[in-house]
Amino acid sequence: MKTERFISIEQTNLLILVVRLVSVSGAVIWAIMPGLFIVNCNRIHLIFIYDLIITVYTLFFIIRLFIPEGKNRACNFCLATFLFDEIVVAYFIYNTGGGNSPFYSGYFVVITIAAFVLGTKPAIITAIFGAATFTVSQEYYGLGLYNAIELLYRIIPFIIIAFPTGILSDMLANHMEKVNQLNETLQNKNAELEDSLRIIENMQKQLLEREKEKTILELTENVAHRLRNPIMSIGGMAEILDKKIDKMDNTKELKKYTDYIKIESRKLSTLSDNLLQMSNSNVELKFTSIPQSVNRIINKFKERMKRYKIELETDMDINMPPIRIDENKLLTAVKNILENSIENMKNGGKLFVGVKIVNKNVEIEITDTGLGIPENMLENIFKPFRSGGDVKKGIGIPIAKHSIEMIGGALSVKSAVGKGTTFKITLPV
Repeated sequence: MKTERFISIEQTNLLILVVRLVSVSGAVIWAIMPGLFIVNCNRIHLIFIYDLIITVYTLFFIIRLFIPEGKNRACNFCLATFLFDEIVVAYFIYNTGGGNSPFYSGYFVVITIAAFVLGTKPAIITAIFGAATFTVSQEYYGLGLYNAIELLYRIIPFIIIAFPTGILSDMLANHMEKVNQLNETLQNKNAELEDSLRIIENMQKQLLEREKEKTILELTENVAHRLRNPIMSIGGMAEILDKKIDKMDNTKELKKYTDYIKIESRKLSTLSDNLLQMSNSNVELKFTSIPQSVNRIINKFKERMKRYKIELETDMDINMPPIRIDENKLLTAVKNILENSIENMKNGGKLFVGVKIVNKNVEIEITDTGLGIPENMLENIFKPFRSGGDVKKGIGIPIAKHSIEMIGGALSVKSAVGKGTTFKITLPV
């Protein structure tokens, strides 16, 4: 209801009270000034009336605070206060010259506010009541034909003001009601959306838990598969070696078996290290020179690159400022990528390693000219122990991706069969 919007809060009621008291105070001062035309009234009488008006207005303010919101009586009470305003206006007009009184404009103020606050019908009631009180205030001065015409001329504008202002107020009320309905609908939709999001979030958590369980099971199965072969090989080699030691007839053959044991043991050690890296979630940040760290890793592979006849090319920005990063995880990723690239070029090739800053990011590029990675294997290259189809691989590259993502970076790969592979590490500065 309009009454709720405009006069339901205490501050608004207080403001209306202050405006009325200021207006009445001004009117009294105007009326008691020497030289004004005062009829049937003396100054003492006017002061008593003034005190009565203040008392009534104060009671209006107090009573309005106890009227429940959303009730018709609130609107009716508000209308009653405007009708009392018109009685006060008529009283001052009666005492200050009738139709020529400067207080005549008070009717327009009251009717306009009533129309805006209450709407068309209450505004018409206010206008008619104002016309009646104005007519009564003019009775003392005579109501001849000329005065009657002038009276009509004076009260017709009351109706003219009430209609358009009331209609505009009703239209505003309708729009406000629609806006409130839309807001309520929007709030309900938002509540439904929040409920849906909570449901989706719970489902995502459940799916993630299932994926974790699935990943753990797959990882356990693959680790068991990967460990079984080296263990069986080592066991077999050990049995054969035990028999050969008893005979001691061929030391060269014994050396071959010990080499097998060393190779398989190295595989187990590498697999164990990779699994430990994947399970390590600790991040220790410190300022690190990326080119120097990458060079240290490259130096560890130079002997193998020489044996495989791999040509190395580097392009590193040695003036790059240090960045805060977990050096161990970065070195693990670079080491695994370099090892993958070098093992794919056992028959020779070219290896390029570049380090530079691009768009406020550090980019580490590692490119080889090996055989390349088929498309069906490329899409699974970051999955542990699987590259494509039934081909089983290790977890070096998945470990590299995991390590880079742990320090806030990203790892991408591009490859073409017969041309080579490029890994790109992107790290925020």
